[in-house]
Amino acid sequence: MAPTSASAWTGGDADPNDTPHTVTGSETGDFAVNGWIGEWDDTDPGSPTDPIDPSVIDITIPSKVLYANSVDDTGAPTASIISPVYKLENNSSTNGIKVAVEKFALKNSVSITQDLSIKSSTGVEVPLQKKSGQMLSSQKYLTSIDPSSVDTFTLTGSIDPNVFPASGDAALRPEYQVNLHFTAVK
Repeated sequence: MAPTSASAWTGGDADPNDTPHTVTGSETGDFAVNGWIGEWDDTDPGSPTDPIDPSVIDITIPSKVLYANSVDDTGAPTASIISPVYKLENNSSTNGIKVAVEKFALKNSVSITQDLSIKSSTGVEVPLQKKSGQMLSSQKYLTSIDPSSVDTFTLTGSIDPNVFPASGDAALRPEYQVNLHFTAVK
């Protein structure tokens, strides 16, 4: 295999692939300006990226997250979603960590019409699914956690009451998979 060179860069740092040229005996000089507008792509060498070594990432996340529709005082279902509070614990004592939600996908065949979001304790809310059926499919920032610190999140939203099972019928049990993306920061 031939060696490859990494040419990714981080905002505020020197470009590791800059090839400066010297202007001598002239009152003017030119340089090109190339933009990158859109999603960052770590597989594209021209894309901006965070070069911090991912081996410093050390985070504890839940293995399963639960949610349900709530009920009113009489026990009748309401559209509001309730969820326990879950922790994201940065175990690194040297690096902070940025957490993004990368993907949300249905794992079983029980599809529910709902607005479902993940909300961090900092107030950032990432829509996972919309009542239109659209699922999150691109990376969205959720929170940043300092070294040796914890942040929490919960699920919020509402379910379309038209999908509630009839009284006495078994509850619907949709299953999803959330993919998180972590970036170590100094």
